[in-house]
Amino acid sequence: MTGSRPEPVFPGLNQLLEVIRGLCDRPGFFYRSPTEEVVGDQPLPLLYVESEASPTDFLRALEAKLDTGVPGIPHAYVDVSAVAGEVDKRWPPKSRETPPLLPLLDELSFRLSQIHIGTERLTRFDHYRLADWLTGKKLPSKPGRQDDRASVIELLRSWTGRTGQDGEAVNRAVDAFIPGLVTRLGLGLVAWVGTKLGFRWLAKRVPGLARESKWFMKGQNFALPNHSIEFLGFAERLTLGRREAESEKQIKLLLVHAFLEDLRIAYRRRGRFLPRRVGWRRTAYVPVLLDGVNESNGGWELLQLINEVRNRTGELDPLLVIAASSAQPALSEMFKTRPWRAENAAEALATWQQKLPGKRQQLDVAARYLMIKLPFPDPERATWLGAPVFRAPPVRWLAKSRRLELIISAMVLLLLVPGFTKVQANIEANCSIVGSAISPGVSTRLMDVDGHLECVGYSDNDNQVFGSNERLRWTQQAVFAQNAVAERLHEDAPGRPLVSLLYFSSLTHRDANPDADHSRAEELEGMLLKQRQQNDRSRSEPLLRIVIANGGATMKKAPEVLRDMLTPLLERDPSIIGVIGLDRSVAETQAVITELGALGVPTVGTTLTEASLPGKSATYFQLIPGNVRQADLVQKYAQHLGVSKVTIYHPPLGKNDIYLTDLVDVLGKHLAAASVNAQAVPWVNSPQELQSQCADDHSSEMAFFAGREEDFGEFLRAVGRDCYDKSRLPRILADDAIIRFIAQKASRTHDSLAGMRVSYVSMAGLIVLAGKDCVQGKPDPTKVRGGQPLDAFCAGYSRLAKEIQETPLAPEDKPAKPWPGEHMGVAYDAAGLFLDAVRNAQKRLGNQPGRTPQRGAIGGELRELNSHGATGRTDFAASRVGERRNFTILELKNIHDFEEQPTCVFATGDLYSTDSPKLANGCPA
Repeated sequence: MTGSRPEPVFPGLNQLLEVIRGLCDRPGFFYRSPTEEVVGDQPLPLLYVESEASPTDFLRALEAKLDTGVPGIPHAYVDVSAVAGEVDKRWPPKSRETPPLLPLLDELSFRLSQIHIGTERLTRFDHYRLADWLTGKKLPSKPGRQDDRASVIELLRSWTGRTGQDGEAVNRAVDAFIPGLVTRLGLGLVAWVGTKLGFRWLAKRVPGLARESKWFMKGQNFALPNHSIEFLGFAERLTLGRREAESEKQIKLLLVHAFLEDLRIAYRRRGRFLPRRVGWRRTAYVPVLLDGVNESNGGWELLQLINEVRNRTGELDPLLVIAASSAQPALSEMFKTRPWRAENAAEALATWQQKLPGKRQQLDVAARYLMIKLPFPDPERATWLGAPVFRAPPVRWLAKSRRLELIISAMVLLLLVPGFTKVQANIEANCSIVGSAISPGVSTRLMDVDGHLECVGYSDNDNQVFGSNERLRWTQQAVFAQNAVAERLHEDAPGRPLVSLLYFSSLTHRDANPDADHSRAEELEGMLLKQRQQNDRSRSEPLLRIVIANGGATMKKAPEVLRDMLTPLLERDPSIIGVIGLDRSVAETQAVITELGALGVPTVGTTLTEASLPGKSATYFQLIPGNVRQADLVQKYAQHLGVSKVTIYHPPLGKNDIYLTDLVDVLGKHLAAASVNAQAVPWVNSPQELQSQCADDHSSEMAFFAGREEDFGEFLRAVGRDCYDKSRLPRILADDAIIRFIAQKASRTHDSLAGMRVSYVSMAGLIVLAGKDCVQGKPDPTKVRGGQPLDAFCAGYSRLAKEIQETPLAPEDKPAKPWPGEHMGVAYDAAGLFLDAVRNAQKRLGNQPGRTPQRGAIGGELRELNSHGATGRTDFAASRVGERRNFTILELKNIHDFEEQPTCVFATGDLYSTDSPKLANGCPA
């Protein structure tokens, strides 16, 4: 028993229930019927059970069985004899002018529309409800005018809830918006012509009914939709006062077809292009239990209409009709069909499936019926023992709500996490994410440099600016702005050659290092100054463009950058005539110089001094004299002072720092050859390991620091530790690598350095000696006789320094020392050397203006160049490594005093010319 409801038991009950349960299960998408060439959904019979007794108990019990299934099968039970009363209560005369044409179908749509599968409604029956609503409505009357089209539009807009304004209001709005009579007439003509040509979108339409109107006119054939030009006319034919002229049966078939179409849409498993997961979640068909159907209550009529719609359309739908009636009157007798016994239900279904194709082809009025005879129930058995459980098959995991979203989200997350990580890494490394994609002048890559991601590559515009120091970034942006100026001037005057220089250096590093950043910024400022002087209004002077390339911290990734990015750039851009920069004499820089030489690219090192570099490339040049000259300078200075001993302090050698290894070796040999007492003293981890030089009197000695700028502060504090009498300290002399330390106020103002006298090798001493006068734009000719080259540099530097001071850069990032930076002067002159080479090559071309010399020609010109620059005379004809250039030793009596002007204490080589006046120590007179 189910509550107080009896469960009639009769022979063949379980066999019949098994067939019904099997019909409720929806086949899979790829299921193929053994009897039909149909894949997926299968045709469903109209299961009609005739009982020798009353059938009500069987369908009621079946309904209870369906109610208990978990997950449930969507279903509906209808007592057909009570339908008329239910419909009358739902549709009183004030809400509907006539009752539904098919009350039973109306009741079914009402019952099924209440069903929810999970959180989703089974269907709203949009097509059926629209067709049924039209059959019960009259067209609105329009006094004084006969415009059925306007009436239909108004009627349909009331259905959609999008009622429009009346025509007069619309006309007034149009008149206000388009006041011109000619314009209004023109638009009206266009709309009229478009309508005649079939462009329905130009005619009046009803928003919100696009899908329904398309199906009624093109998706079905009942009620002859082709007899109407458009949906408005078809809808008009369905209304009261119009449908009386139509075939009532056709309209009823239309209603049934629309009802089944709504169910088809709800069960559709694919859209136009993609699967519909809602349809995949419909794993059970929809059984409707029609109890007590007969000829007089409309039950037989609905079954016949469903049979005919299925026959004529051939479309499958998910409605499983299980109808029941008593044996008298018998529907089977009307069709002259003998019902199957309940125990043979499975055989009956198989036979029906086998014969269906032929019967539906013949439009058989009984093609869809599967009739079963129910015997009298057994009064001694009142429960369905062993009856199958009616539950919906499980939903495929992917089709379940939020499952696919979860997978897609996980996949997107998996795909995006590396992207987000890369984006974050690019942001942290100040590396453009899309620079390479949007600009041909940018090519970057994130590379690991000793466990730290750095942005390496090249750029000629502000889509990529390297480094984190604000002064360095500002200078790059100023250079890029000058690139744009050069290109614009070249467009205006194509006869002016546009040449490019590639500045290749180390612009990034792991931690904050203002010494390195500011020295690189100074070099770029020197090139910027040369750019600004060159990119002016002229008819013949070459225009200068700078491409900036980063090789990573200490040039660790320079070989990869050259191989993967710069080499292709050099191949496709012939305007690049040479390379400037190349930070530090390390193995990677050595490899880059070798490769550039193999490519035939002229290269000028700005601060490199290691002795072996010239032998790596025939196209390599350097402004600063090499380590041999530096060793010679130190040796001669030691002899000039008459020191008793020279102690060379240095870090551990042989760790990729070719410069220091070479410098210590060459200096030791020079001092030994000159019979100067010398000793090399290394430290292991830090200069703090060194002993104080105040314990004994070392005033007659020289302490030479052969190291990098990052260790120089600790070295000074170590040798001067606990020194109560500074006169006991040795003469402290440092190599040219500590120029960065000298240039940084933050490095020099440590309290422990107060009062310490320091000398250092200067690579551009004449610029430093120009001092404050040069910063103010007017060098004193009595101090340094640099002539026009120095005057031009100082004039430009004065304006640039003032511009930098007026920027919002932090105070510590603005130039603070009272003399021009040495790196700036060297880079300025290096760029000038290339421009001099271009001018000389242009002279050889004679009457071929605008032709840019090739790199090979520039390299040849550099080999013969004798130039006078802001930092002194450079004679590459005598030596590619500036062997005859000036090399100076400058001294600060108190390194703690940042305002102190360095003085020259010793110098060798040419100054601004071969006959520049000198003092006995070689310094400018």
